[in-house]
Amino acid sequence: MRLAMYLTAATVAISAACDASANTILGIATSGGGAATHLAFTVQPATTVHGVTISPAVQVAAQNASGSADTTYVNSITVSIGTNPAAGVLSGTLTVRPVRGVATFSNLSISQSASGYTLTAAAPLLTGATSASFAITP
Repeated sequence: MRLAMYLTAATVAISAACDASANTILGIATSGGGAATHLAFTVQPATTVHGVTISPAVQVAAQNASGSADTTYVNSITVSIGTNPAAGVLSGTLTVRPVRGVATFSNLSISQSASGYTLTAAAPLLTGATSASFAITP
């Protein structure tokens, strides 16, 4: 009876490990708080001079349903201009692979001055996000 209990426990552990590994390979990463379901801007874009790098660096997290970062999420996250009041061009590294579920966009800039810009974030299998409104100054 004791041997059967150990074998059952071992089978469950191996099965769970295989499922987690397969999910990571398929991009359906899981963590202790659950798999990522959506993106969220955790560091919003700030008012910046046109053509100058937005500082602090914009950060987007792959979050689970409870709002915690899914630290095992590895699919790339892409940002783009959402609301574009002056036909500005977003420059920099627009697609980033997250580290521990958070993508840092450290060299973004926008070419035209205006108020009311927003950024959007997208990633495979997740609900996207839109940043707070911000301005690019002359």
